[in-house]
Amino acid sequence: MSTPNDDRYLTRRELAEFLTKQGFPISYSTLLKMGMPSRNDGPPPVGYWGNCCLYDPQRALVWARKRFRTNWRSAA
Repeated sequence: MSTPNDDRYLTRRELAEFLTKQGFPISYSTLLKMGMPSRNDGPPPVGYWGNCCLYDPQRALVWARKRFRTNWRSAA
C-alpha cells in the first residue's frame, strides 16, 4: 500500500483502503457514489488512465480533512 510520501497515484479502490487506514473510514462504493458527475462531491482526481480515475494520496487527505466535522447535528 502507498504511503503519503510516495509519488504513486491510487485507484478508487486503493484510495478507499488508504483513507480508511488514515482514520477516515470510507468504502469503495461510497467513493464511487460521491464521484458520480451528478454529485461531484468526491476527492479530486489528478488524471485518468484509460477510463480509470487516479488520485494523489495527499490531495485526498486534504479532501477528507475538509469533510471532517467535530459535531453532529441531530434531526430533532
